[in-house]
Amino acid sequence: MKTIFKFIIGQILSVKAKQYLRKYRTQVIGITGSIGKTSTKEAIYQILKKHFNIYSSKKSFNTNLGLSLAVLQEEESGFSSFKAWFSILNRVLFSKKTIYQKMVLEMGADHRGDIKKLVKIAKPKIGVITNIAPVHLNEGQFSDINDIAREKENLVKRLPRDGIAVLNYDDPLIRQMNTYAQKITFGVESPAMVRAHGVRMTSKNIKFTVTYKNESEEFVIPVLGRFQVYVFLPAIAVALVMGMKLKECVDVLSKFSLPAGRMNPIHGINKSMIIDGSYNASPVTMKKALELFDELNADRKIAALGTMNELGEISKEAHIELGKDAAKISDLLIAVGPEAVTIKQGALDANMSEDKIFTFLDSEEAGYFLKDQLKSKDLILVKGSQNHVRMERFVKVIMMNPNDAPELLCRQGEVWEKI
Repeated sequence: MKTIFKFIIGQILSVKAKQYLRKYRTQVIGITGSIGKTSTKEAIYQILKKHFNIYSSKKSFNTNLGLSLAVLQEEESGFSSFKAWFSILNRVLFSKKTIYQKMVLEMGADHRGDIKKLVKIAKPKIGVITNIAPVHLNEGQFSDINDIAREKENLVKRLPRDGIAVLNYDDPLIRQMNTYAQKITFGVESPAMVRAHGVRMTSKNIKFTVTYKNESEEFVIPVLGRFQVYVFLPAIAVALVMGMKLKECVDVLSKFSLPAGRMNPIHGINKSMIIDGSYNASPVTMKKALELFDELNADRKIAALGTMNELGEISKEAHIELGKDAAKISDLLIAVGPEAVTIKQGALDANMSEDKIFTFLDSEEAGYFLKDQLKSKDLILVKGSQNHVRMERFVKVIMMNPNDAPELLCRQGEVWEKI
C-alpha cells in the first residue's frame, strides 16, 4: 500500500515540478558525481546568490522524489507518514511558490537509468560532474566503476548545445565523457581551464591559488582537507561562465561553511575536538579523511569509523584496507556497524594492538563507551555510512553541547529519531 501511495505521490510531484520549471523558465544547474554533490551545490549557491535570484534546497534531495521536492521548494520529505505527504501535496497543489530565475539541484544515481529519469524532471542548462568513485556496487546496482561513469555521463550527454558541461579534468573517467555542450574543465592538473595550484592546509583552513585564462586569485577557505578543493573548483567554474569574476568568488568563499557531517570541527567533552564526517562514507572519502587526520596534530588520535555501505563484492577488501589505514594513524580505533569486525581485522593485520581496538554494532553505544575516556587535546575522527550506522548519533553523545545537535549534525529532527 505504501509503495503504491509513494509512487502516486512521486508522479504528482514530478508533474508539478516540470510545470513549475516550464512556466517560469527557470534555469537548472544540475550536479552529479559519486562524492561531494551537496557541498558543491551549497558552494555554487553561496557564490551565485549575490547576483542571481537562485534557489537551492537545504537537504540532499537527489532522487526522483527528492528532486521534485527540491524544485517545489519543500524542505522535508514525508518519509513514511501519510499525514506528512498529504500536507506536502496540499502545499504543492494550492500554495503559491516563489519564482526563481535559477535552481541548483543534486542528481544522484543508485541504479542504471536514474540520471535519465532525473533530467526528464529537471533538464539542466549547466551540468556539473564532481568525480567517479566505487559506490552503489551491491547486487542490482552498478557492476563496476565504469558502469557508474556511464550513468553519470547521461547528465552532460543530455545538455542542450548551448549548455555548459563543468567537468573534473583530474578524473580520467570524466575527462573522456562526451557532450554536445560547451566544456569547461576544472582540476589541479594542467591543462584544466579552471586550475588550482599551491594547495595547502592549516589547522583552520585550506589555501590555494586559482588561475583562469589570464587571471589568478588566492583563496583562503575555513574548511579542513586539501581534497575540499574539488568542492570549490566546480563552483568557481560555474560562477565564471555566468559572468562573475574570480575576486567575487574569493570574497564569498572566505566565509563558507560546509553542510553538517562533511568533516566539520565540533568541540567535544573534556576539551576534546571532533572532526565530524558522519554524513556518509566510501573507500575514497575514508582515505581522504584519514589523510587529513594524519596531518592534524593531537596528543591522542581516535578514529571512530562506521561501515561503508553498498560496496558489493569489494566490501570485505575495502574494510580490511580501511582498518589497515586507520591503524597507521590512530592511537585508538572504534569500529561500528555490520563490518566492524572486518575493520578490526585490517587493523590487526597492520599490527595494531588488540587492546586498542573496539567494535560495536550500535553507534550510540560506541559513543557512550568513549565518552568517559575522552581527555583534553584528544582528536576524534568520526565517519561512516548512513543506513545501519548513523555515526551522527555517536557524535551527539560525545559533543560538548548536545543541544547544538540540530544546527551542527546531519539527520536531526523527530522523523530521523524514529529511523
